[in-house]
Amino acid sequence: LRFRQGKNRSPGNVYHSDGHPAPRGKGANELLKSAEMIYGDMSDVPAVSLMPGMSFEEFTKKASEVLEKSGKDTLVLVDLFGGTPSNVFSALTRTFGHQVVTGLNLPMLIEVYSTMKGDPTFTAEQGVKLALETLQVSGVHTNERLDG
Repeated sequence: LRFRQGKNRSPGNVYHSDGHPAPRGKGANELLKSAEMIYGDMSDVPAVSLMPGMSFEEFTKKASEVLEKSGKDTLVLVDLFGGTPSNVFSALTRTFGHQVVTGLNLPMLIEVYSTMKGDPTFTAEQGVKLALETLQVSGVHTNERLDG
């Protein structure tokens, strides 16, 4: 996901990428659609999906093209540590200087996006901290909650 500076845009950038299969292989886009059902419009956030049959080189080219349009204050959220999106975006940090966080889930996406939209001084470094904090608290054993 990427946030762009400018009118009605947040500072910095956040990208979302995942390799999970979803209808027609668009996992990143499907997660964004789910987030929009809760948060509202997130059309300023591009998603980079690893499509079935897409090579490592093709995905790297697509990721590079998206990162070339961003500044250094960029946060990339990916699903699985060690997966192709994680590996590609992590390798590209040497070229583009962005931050990468794995473990992406819906609460993380919404929390980071809404915070960045609401605070023009919010940085990618702060986004890393918020993303990891949200990841820790977003998993709940509901049986214990109901019994407790």
